[in-house]
Amino acid sequence: MDELRTRISEDLSGVLKGEIRCDSLTVAMYSDDASLYQIPPAGVAYPRDQEDVVTLAQYSASTDTPLVARGAGTGLAGESLGRGIIVDFSRHMRHIEIIDDESVRVQPGVVCSMLNRELRQIGRYFPPDPSGAGVTTIGSMLALDAAGSHSVRIGSTRDHVRQLEVVLSGGHVVELGQEPLTKLTGQPYTPAPFHSSQSPAGLDSGSDAPTVKRTLISKLAKLLDDNSELIRIHQPPLIRNRSGYYLRGVLTKSHLNMARMLVGSEGTLGLFTAATLHTSPLPAHRGAVLIVFGQLESALRAVQAVAPQQPSACDLLDRRVLSLARDAHPRFAEMIPTTGEAALLVEQTGFTSRQIRDRIRMVISTVHDLSGVNVVTHEAYEPDEVEFLWSLPERVVPLLMRLPGPTHPLPFVEDVAVPPEALPDFLVRAQNVFKKHEVTSSLYAHAAAGQLHMRPFLTQPTAADAHRLEEIARDLYQVVFSVGGTISGEHGDGLSRTSFLRSQYGALYAVFKQIKQIFDPHNIMNPGKIISDDPHLTIKNLRPPTQPPEDLVPLQMNWNWEQVAEEAVRCNGCGSCRTQDADQRMCPLFRSSHLEEASPRAKANLMRQIAAGTLDADLLESDEFKRVADLCFNCKQCELECPTNVNIPHLMVEAKAAHVASNGLSRTEWYLSRIHLFGGIIGAASLAINWAIQNSLSRWAAEKLFGIARQRKLPLFARRPFLKSHKALTRNPSRSGKSRGVVYFVDHYANLHDPELGKAFVAILRHNGIPVHAPAGQQISGMALISAGDLDAARDIAKDNIRELAEFAREEIPIVCTEPTAALCLKREYPALLDHPDLELISEQTIEAGQFLANLHAEGRLKVDFGPLDLTVGYHTPCHLKALGDRTPLADLLELIPGLKLRKIEQGCSGMAGTFGVSTQNFRESLRIGWGLITQLREDSLDIGATECSSCKMQMEQGARIPTLHPIKLLALSYGLMPELREKLKPPQKPLVVT
Repeated sequence: MDELRTRISEDLSGVLKGEIRCDSLTVAMYSDDASLYQIPPAGVAYPRDQEDVVTLAQYSASTDTPLVARGAGTGLAGESLGRGIIVDFSRHMRHIEIIDDESVRVQPGVVCSMLNRELRQIGRYFPPDPSGAGVTTIGSMLALDAAGSHSVRIGSTRDHVRQLEVVLSGGHVVELGQEPLTKLTGQPYTPAPFHSSQSPAGLDSGSDAPTVKRTLISKLAKLLDDNSELIRIHQPPLIRNRSGYYLRGVLTKSHLNMARMLVGSEGTLGLFTAATLHTSPLPAHRGAVLIVFGQLESALRAVQAVAPQQPSACDLLDRRVLSLARDAHPRFAEMIPTTGEAALLVEQTGFTSRQIRDRIRMVISTVHDLSGVNVVTHEAYEPDEVEFLWSLPERVVPLLMRLPGPTHPLPFVEDVAVPPEALPDFLVRAQNVFKKHEVTSSLYAHAAAGQLHMRPFLTQPTAADAHRLEEIARDLYQVVFSVGGTISGEHGDGLSRTSFLRSQYGALYAVFKQIKQIFDPHNIMNPGKIISDDPHLTIKNLRPPTQPPEDLVPLQMNWNWEQVAEEAVRCNGCGSCRTQDADQRMCPLFRSSHLEEASPRAKANLMRQIAAGTLDADLLESDEFKRVADLCFNCKQCELECPTNVNIPHLMVEAKAAHVASNGLSRTEWYLSRIHLFGGIIGAASLAINWAIQNSLSRWAAEKLFGIARQRKLPLFARRPFLKSHKALTRNPSRSGKSRGVVYFVDHYANLHDPELGKAFVAILRHNGIPVHAPAGQQISGMALISAGDLDAARDIAKDNIRELAEFAREEIPIVCTEPTAALCLKREYPALLDHPDLELISEQTIEAGQFLANLHAEGRLKVDFGPLDLTVGYHTPCHLKALGDRTPLADLLELIPGLKLRKIEQGCSGMAGTFGVSTQNFRESLRIGWGLITQLREDSLDIGATECSSCKMQMEQGARIPTLHPIKLLALSYGLMPELREKLKPPQKPLVVT
């Protein structure tokens, strides 16, 4: 395989406009997806345009190297895995072209939610709604005929495709859609015989595109016409059917709908490089109702009763999902009684709000009329409320992987679909199958369409017990066939289900094979999917168990390799971390770069394979792995938003630390993580240093010497650090009296750059009668060192801080931080660095300043004698504040100030990420990530910006004409404690620097 990878790399490097990668890390990242399988490819190609795809197809044909198309890599059936060249369309091919009021032409790498964000501006949308719309690419939707909850009314992807641009085996490019049979052939179709042993005439490399197209149409039309009765019998009409090739209704007397047949072909017949899609007007009004039942049987009866009212969606959720929903959000806990065994989520659309209310209430009335059914209902009519109800399955179904214990809900029979009227009978018989095999299963269903997502709870299969998967699938599918259902409704056949297609389709499977021969005679387009002679494909190529060998490289953090493996294995490859949805933040670096290696999933994948021994552990110390690890700047958003809360930041800190232990820090990393060491001399020389910071020549020199971007606006140093100018706070505090006060952990920025912040915080506390102590021996938190991987230096600082803070923590005195990063470091990072008996107490007592004040307010102990401030403030929530609890306590307190108008700017991460955005290497990337925030701060309606994070403040002031203040300062100003802060409200005189 190494020889093959070398050859592919040499052959294609410099030939493609995009990239070809065959290195060990890239191969490992693309060896699995969200399925149970793992297959290392020969290489990965990232085409920039159609010409690159043609080049790949020609190379593939000439070297007999398979091509496997890939979008987001979130498939559950292993359909985008293979031993050839993976063609990743998601990196570059993301162009959207609005053709007219009803059509849009897109490249395959466009993400569904991004397409709809563009279409929404003209009042349109692309109707199919797969659950991972923020991640799923249009190419994947075409390959799998994606559907979603609303397909019962709007259909699946194939119902919204006008035309496809396809690169065929060998490199021919054809546009295929609804093709008139006489247009190209001059007759209904050419009655040419089918040759299964050689390429059809016209598909050789010398043929032109029209000839190729005529050949395809004529041969396919004859094949379908000859087998029309077989198609009618063996491919019955179902609302959902994604198994095999879709042939029903493709051929009429006058037309052959090639696009309709190609959608759902999983890249086995050609590679889609563009698609012309039908769009629809946005629904005028929507309403939804969550109906909770005490019994699953009652919910199933309700599905049948509601069906005649033609809901636009009707989903069924079982008790496991409901239980997780109660834990996931307080509002769901209020809505869903603990006795709930099942629920229906029903939606109706219409032209008026009254019409919607009438339709929803008719649904409720119909359910109430069922004898013996007691339900709890929650209606929603406002768009935000409707979306909140629909967030239940979107938020909760992925959380099934969080459930404790050795078994997990595995995807291998998770996609069956049956006629909706057969649902009650089928579910009883399916449960009997699971009982026979002594397993339980989760259930989430698009009930109105008969689509069921059932995942049996099993341990990760090994070669020794893999036969159990096959036996469960065989028994369950027999029940599916007996009720006229299909083994795949929307997730595809892939590796999971291909071996069962013969059982489902009988004699029609031979027709599928002939179609494959027509399009791909040499079997190089995603071989082994849909067409395969391997009866045991389902249980081959399973991910190997993760059992770390004993001779792996030493770990630098406070854990062992089994714990590392356990953390990495929790990533199930779902790809949620690739999301482009505006209401999530993960992953800032992936959103900006679209690199798979930037995705948190890729990083977990690599660490899992190292822990499993399938990837050389020495790579952990390599420069190549360091480049991947550096694509994590420890913002914590993936850990916060990941359905299984995988701690990717700690896995990557471990990887960086392994590199530092072996190779040391770069000059830039060393300097940027150790600015605090110069604190002792900076105060005395602050005038000279601040002059140098603002001098273009010295900034040029700093860039050359230390890698600090000369364009970056750096904070000036204070003449006296906070701890030196407030020595009274550092004396031993009194332990007597009603209030023992708080300990103030100052950290780097407030101490060396902005003592005014510390002064404002102390003034607020004193105004509220709370004594403050700031231990003289406290150090910086050390987060910059941790993020750089210099854990020995970080441990030394942690030990110093523990010595200073432990005695107060033992007395349950709060340790309050005005810097969210400092609070996060004390609470979460120190325990990952070392064992210490006082760390748990320090973690418990540490609190961010805003939360501390918010708690006082909740207890009625915070004075609210705020004076008016006539300001419109643009507030940005720091990532590390979200990581502490996804709250904005200081922003909430600012809204108590008379006259102050607060606008929360929800544009994701600022991109600064501590010292990340300071370096020359990362400066532009940092701005790209934070550009949405910067753009909104430039609006004339805002007077100032506000944020708790010092590095976010740097980014906000980098490209905006208004100052950014810590909310603590605004509170102090409103209290009338520091009137001099009004000067800080004036726009800065420094010029903008944004490039």
